Amino acid sequence: MCARQTRKMETALVSLMALAALTARGEDLAGHYILQGVREVGSELSLKSDGSFEYMLAYGAADYWAKGTWRHENNSVVLNSAGRKEAPFRLLRSEAGKPGRIRVWVINKNGHGVENIQVALQAANQHFDATTTSDGAAVFPDVANARAVSFEVRVYSIEAGPFKIDPSHKDFYFEINGDAISQVLFKDERLAIDGKDLVMKYWNEEQPIRYERQ
Repeated sequence: MCARQTRKMETALVSLMALAALTARGEDLAGHYILQGVREVGSELSLKSDGSFEYMLAYGAADYWAKGTWRHENNSVVLNSAGRKEAPFRLLRSEAGKPGRIRVWVINKNGHGVENIQVALQAANQHFDATTTSDGAAVFPDVANARAVSFEVRVYSIEAGPFKIDPSHKDFYFEINGDAISQVLFKDERLAIDGKDLVMKYWNEEQPIRYERQ
């Protein structure tokens, strides 16, 4: 074998070894990680060997989640969620209804009412607040010139609106998009690799949180 062929083979072997080392390190990162050291918060991250991930975080009554893809880059794990930003509420329809009260309905994608949603009704210079009941209805006085509705989901710190409404109608039906509220949209989110742990700054740049591999 000539010297040129020998050098080509050596170069090819070095390249294959480097590629194998990179692949091995990426595969080594795949696994299950659990948040450590944060009181009253539960969170898990699953990095799968096929390059996908699943994430969840629970804090009080709020449950967040994400799914997407991950990659190993420069001593970091980089997350990208598969979802996209969507509006948390949308007006489905309004109806003439009956005089005597104004009702704002909040329903989910299955058509069921959603309770404990804070609703605000704006009418000329008046402002009214109500909370949806178990059937998803927030009930207001039958005021003249009702013109807009806003929503607040306090456990997720979500505010939406104002939505313009027909002042001649009494019943307004809005759909809530739970995924838009609870989904975490990671965009090239970097988690530093620290030994076997991953360190995330997404929730607080000044106080990173640590995920320990199980």
